[in-house]
Amino acid sequence: MIKSNRIYITWLKWPILIRMAVFVLLVITLFGTVISWIEPKEFTTVFEGIWWALVTVSSVGYGDFAPRTTAGQVLGMLLIFVGVGIFSAYFASISSATFHKQHRYSEGKVRYEGSDHMIVVGWNEKSNKLIHTILAEKRTTPIVLIDDTLKEAPLINNLHFIRGNATDKSVLERANTARASSAIITADQHKNESDADMLTVLILLALKGCNRGIYAMVEIVTDTQVINAELAGADYILNTSNMICDAIMEHRQEEKR
Repeated sequence: MIKSNRIYITWLKWPILIRMAVFVLLVITLFGTVISWIEPKEFTTVFEGIWWALVTVSSVGYGDFAPRTTAGQVLGMLLIFVGVGIFSAYFASISSATFHKQHRYSEGKVRYEGSDHMIVVGWNEKSNKLIHTILAEKRTTPIVLIDDTLKEAPLINNLHFIRGNATDKSVLERANTARASSAIITADQHKNESDADMLTVLILLALKGCNRGIYAMVEIVTDTQVINAELAGADYILNTSNMICDAIMEHRQEEKR
């Protein structure tokens, strides 16, 4: 009794599409075998019976095999009624599963299974332009975007969206951070500068915790957090405040010339 319960539980753990496919194959095999017993002259082998059952249940109807006896015709009628229900339910399940998976993918709930990809944390105009630039130069580079503000994935080819907080280990696991090659962390524009930088450092620590060898580029807004970003393991730091100062100084030097 315990063994049968385990088998039943294992069966229920299988994906619904696989279970239905197995059930369809069993029905086709059963009806094909029975028809070969009922009409051995018309169906000389079990394979011919299975072929007839498959053609009948799929509503193709080649007509190369057909029952001649009343018992065989009754079995054929039963197979048609059963087959219509089975195949309708099977294809309906496939459509439902496909729609469900696409919906989960759009919502950022589907785990990324690739490797050597780039992770971009935070969705804003800067990351948007950055992603388009990278994909324009290296079209084969897979990019995984992690963000907790977007409701649906951006319509960008070769971009996999993961919705969630990048400091959450489960979110980083869905992004397959352990197999990523590089990461770019942009400053959160919804926070003040100090809080944005502290969040950037926390995300960096979480990324390095999942993949110590990942090449991490971070955007730091304030000078005070640059040292913390270096200690957290940042491989490249983009200091926005210094960039603005450097741009102004360069413009003044050009004016003096």
